[in-house]
Amino acid sequence: MKKRVLAAALTAAMAAGSLAPATVSAADDMVTLSLWIPTLATYQDDAVAEVETAANEYLADKYGLQVELEYVEIGNFDQASNLAMTTDEVDVTCVLAQTRMLRTFVDNGQLLDITDYFENASDELKTIFTEEEIKSSTVDGRMYGLARKYQYGADARGLLNKEMADEMGIDAKSITSLDQLEEVLYEAHEKFPDVYTVVPQSSSDMTWGWTLIADKQIGLTNYAYADWGSTELKSLFETEGFKEFCSYTNKWYNDGLVMPDALSNTMEGSTMVSAGSGFCAICHGDIEALDALYPNTVETGVLSPGRAASSDIGNLQYGISANSAHPDEAFTLLSALYTDSELATLLAYGIEGEHYVINEDGRADYPEGMTAENEPYGGFSATAPYPNYLILPTKESANYENAKESVDEWDANVETSPAFGFQYDTSDKTDFVTAYANLEEKYENALLTGSIALDDVLPQIQSELESIGFYDVLEDTQAALDEYLASK
Repeated sequence: MKKRVLAAALTAAMAAGSLAPATVSAADDMVTLSLWIPTLATYQDDAVAEVETAANEYLADKYGLQVELEYVEIGNFDQASNLAMTTDEVDVTCVLAQTRMLRTFVDNGQLLDITDYFENASDELKTIFTEEEIKSSTVDGRMYGLARKYQYGADARGLLNKEMADEMGIDAKSITSLDQLEEVLYEAHEKFPDVYTVVPQSSSDMTWGWTLIADKQIGLTNYAYADWGSTELKSLFETEGFKEFCSYTNKWYNDGLVMPDALSNTMEGSTMVSAGSGFCAICHGDIEALDALYPNTVETGVLSPGRAASSDIGNLQYGISANSAHPDEAFTLLSALYTDSELATLLAYGIEGEHYVINEDGRADYPEGMTAENEPYGGFSATAPYPNYLILPTKESANYENAKESVDEWDANVETSPAFGFQYDTSDKTDFVTAYANLEEKYENALLTGSIALDDVLPQIQSELESIGFYDVLEDTQAALDEYLASK
């Protein structure tokens, strides 16, 4: 097995994550590849080792390859993988393109150009992807990743602790607005004063995915936003939707509803709500019912309708590190993740009979006595980050019969941004993009959790925006967007 080089900075970045050690030694004549996957649930080291052993037996027989599985909690994934990709310790990796757009990875020289590999790939692989998905994986006419097969866009729902909600006599499905949710939150805060009333969805992210906020990222630019239904570009902080949401959370924070140390939180909100340490997390929803995934929870009605910004297709991709010493073998593994249902199921669900079972209806379910709370291999309860959700067995908890049909139906009904498909070349603006990303990181989560009031810091933010040339860049971006819209 190749040596792992995890610098002290990388170790610190993942201290709160779940990086699991690989324990399988590859045969001398086989290449061992490192596969990095973000997690939305807990993975115990011994369970990962079992799955890795089984995966390597399968990979050796079918592909002549071996793999090291590297699982990192999604809140830490971008920083951890970014550091690791400076070495040859990453081969195939998830790319969180909603955190840093694909072009940023490409401009930084982190991803391998897989255009020729894809053009020469099997029809089985190439026919999986839509034209829009292929476009989302392309920068300046070259391909650098494969889009995760899942629905695009998301709605917003509250996830409540079921025991507490039942004790309060709440009909969760009747809650369909922030105002209605707020009434319940204050009632819960009074009734359960020792419980965090509102916790972030993930780590310090109050609602990652912008599922509740009316403003959606309108272009693949990392910095240009617009209120829903509008094409007038602004900074995130100046959109009406952001202002409105922050006014709610700041009020909740000042009244003691929001977890006071939310900015240093490292846990998933669903985990805290399920365990009863939190009452509510505001989550993004999709084709799966949230309360079917997390025990002792109940989801509200839809707080904000299913919407898809121009950046939603391809916001999570899988690619090959530019520093991989084995690009040919890495593409073989990358392809298998999307086409080989047996391999995909093993990685996502774990070992059949131990981590999941196939019931008499042909659906995947927990073995007797196992739930999401005591499941040692967390993929079964949180499959969204895996490359191809559509080739996995349907779960017993799913409120649909066929994942592909459900995804197609979702995509057909989701509201889309008028700028859907718009991309803007920022290759000559890397310093600016970095400066803006640093500015967002400085203020964004603090504002979304309500820790600080937007009105108190907006003048300072606008001054900092001016100092990095934001408004000049935004003017150029607006002109490009207007030209794109006129051409449609």
